[in-house]
Amino acid sequence: MKILYFWDAYCGWCYGFDKIFTKFYENHSNVEIEIISGGLFFGDNSKKIKEYGYFQEGNKKISEMYNVEFGEKYNKVLEEGEMVLNSVHPAIAMDIVKELIPNSQTLHFAYDIQCKFFIEGKSLSDVQTYVELCEKYGLDSYDLALKLTIAFKNSNLIHPDFIKTLNYGIESYPTAVVEKDGEYYDLRGYATEPEDIETHYDLITKRF
Repeated sequence: MKILYFWDAYCGWCYGFDKIFTKFYENHSNVEIEIISGGLFFGDNSKKIKEYGYFQEGNKKISEMYNVEFGEKYNKVLEEGEMVLNSVHPAIAMDIVKELIPNSQTLHFAYDIQCKFFIEGKSLSDVQTYVELCEKYGLDSYDLALKLTIAFKNSNLIHPDFIKTLNYGIESYPTAVVEKDGEYYDLRGYATEPEDIETHYDLITKRF
């Protein structure tokens, strides 16, 4: 049994959900989790943030549902509108870091890089954004910076996770699924609190 989590680092709804999902997972860190990057912004849809035009209104709804904050520096990034969003880079970063930290820490790392963007207003295409998390996760900053720099430079326009997401038929994020005995069960549902996810998890693991 394992959890499949389809998300995107630049997805505001994922940022809101991750606040409660990480709390749920703290009690289930023995369960393997696979974080799969969905790919909201790549190719022709990778552009300056001002060209999207829907973030402010969406963020209000996310704040109301999940009680999360969007930082002043992030809001300034929205106002300036010049930052280019590219989902390929955080997808690459997650791939690299997955190999360097325990599986039980990967969800927390995913949430931390989202906080770097949604609170601190930092680009997830900037290697330094990830380096700033090295001390927390016991990573060698020089080694990570080198790996990310090379990987970002040689990256393709599409990441394998994006194709994997399509093959699973996932059309929206966040999507959390429990894979058990070859069957797949929705874990997220309409959860707005960690307890809601816990209820779904208990139902899946005890009844199926």
